[in-house]
Amino acid sequence: MKLVLLVTLILLWSGPSVGQRSFYLDEEFKRPAKLPDALVPLLRDVVKESCRGQAITENADVRSSFVASRITLNRNRLAFIVRSSGERYCLTGADNVWFWVFLKTAKGYRNVLWGATLMVDVLKAKSHGLHDIETNIATARTHYRNFYRFDGTVYKPRKCMESTPFGAKAVRVPCRF
Repeated sequence: MKLVLLVTLILLWSGPSVGQRSFYLDEEFKRPAKLPDALVPLLRDVVKESCRGQAITENADVRSSFVASRITLNRNRLAFIVRSSGERYCLTGADNVWFWVFLKTAKGYRNVLWGATLMVDVLKAKSHGLHDIETNIATARTHYRNFYRFDGTVYKPRKCMESTPFGAKAVRVPCRF
C-alpha cells in the first residue's frame, strides 16, 4: 500500500513538469507554459526576421506574440514548443501555424526545429538522445506527413510523405525545405 501511495505521489509531482507529446497547433495548448526570460531575445529575432517592416526595438518584450508549452524530447532536457498567438499576422501561414522548438542547452536556449503545420507529435524513436518528431497537415486534396530526426544539433527531415487524393496510399516524396 505504501508503495502504491509513493508511486502515485511521484507521478503527481512529476506530471506538470513533463511536457506534452501531441500538439494541435490550431487549438489552445492543453498545458500552456510561461515563456522563460531567456527565450525573449530569440523570439525577438524571430519577429524581426518574419515581420520585416515592423519596428521592433532591442528591448521589446514580444511574449504576447507567442504561446508556449513544454514538449517532451528527453526526460532530462527542458524544451518548449512555441507558436504564434495570432497577434501578428506575419508569424503564421494562411492555412497552417508556424511553430518553433527551443531546447535548453548549457549555453541557453537554441532553436532546434521550425516549421509550418497543424499537428506535431513526439514519436517513441530517438536520435542522438532526443525523440523524433512528426508533423501533419492536410488540404482538401493532399495529406502531408514529415518525419524529423535530431542530428545532434538540430532536427532535420528524414522522410516526407504525401497522400493525394486525401486518404489514398501515402508515397514518399522529396522534402521541400
